[in-house]
Amino acid sequence: MFKLTGKSIRRRGIGALLVMLLLYLLVVLGYYHLPWSVRRHVCDYAPSVDRQLRSRGYDILQRWDELAVGGDASVEIGRSLRADYAYAGFPKDVSVPGGRLKILQNQGYVVGYSESLKNPVWVGYRLFDVPVLSSEKRPSRFSVDKRTRARVSHDDYTNSGYDRGHMAPNYGIASRYGQEAQLETFMMSNIIPQTPRVNQHLWKDLELRVAQKYGLFFREVWVITGPVFDNQPDRLKSGVAIPSAYYKIIVDESGGRLRSLAFLVPHNIPPYSRIKTCLISIDELEKMTGLDFFPDLPDDVENELEAQTAGRLWPWMVPAMRYRFSRQTD
Repeated sequence: MFKLTGKSIRRRGIGALLVMLLLYLLVVLGYYHLPWSVRRHVCDYAPSVDRQLRSRGYDILQRWDELAVGGDASVEIGRSLRADYAYAGFPKDVSVPGGRLKILQNQGYVVGYSESLKNPVWVGYRLFDVPVLSSEKRPSRFSVDKRTRARVSHDDYTNSGYDRGHMAPNYGIASRYGQEAQLETFMMSNIIPQTPRVNQHLWKDLELRVAQKYGLFFREVWVITGPVFDNQPDRLKSGVAIPSAYYKIIVDESGGRLRSLAFLVPHNIPPYSRIKTCLISIDELEKMTGLDFFPDLPDDVENELEAQTAGRLWPWMVPAMRYRFSRQTD
């Protein structure tokens, strides 16, 4: 008669645990990858189950994304085109609806503003290494930018269903340029209508990644960000055009190479969407926005870089270790 030993019992126990873990991963990741049209029904009828499954799948895949498996969108450059706010020149208006953009210069960022859309169409800023990341308390209200004819106000967004979405971020600018520059990010010329689902989750996570990791561990990065509009966009009661999506482009120059990340975030993106899934090429963003990004790059360099789509977020863990070590030994 076969007799179970302590060793065989342990093996069976470990095997059972591994099978349970595998089944758990298959259920969670399988559910996460179901189309939103399917998951929406579960969300409606069993929201707590949907939330648990989605959040677990999201956490697992976000940790995988942090391993930065994949390739960069990058190109060799012959000369540096570093600038205070926008790398390789301000974006050029090629076919933006509504007429010529107004350039609004601020302490920590610059804006290409559309009076007809009553929105910033692009916002450019530079984030760089600082000894301490800190910011002052946020103001309670946003201010009218009197340099604009649109004169969009804080109250124009009240009860609209949309958040006042920063383009130049409060924390990123405050931690680099100080309190006066921080207050300038609360001018309505820096604000677009943004769905709460995006503004309070994925967009916030992306802004913090750039401010706390990229802008610190890579010493210096440049960002161009803004809204994407349909041909005939819906508008708030005040006439402010409502975007259908939001974009962000980040560039980093190091070792004679220029690399980029470009993101397109739809306004109705499903909850718990990963940042990595929003990667896109700059060429595609130019078609959607009517803008020409990085116009001062040589044509061959610009064409090569903008045709690529990054396959990963930038790996920051090793640079972070090097950064911490160098800071400790200065």
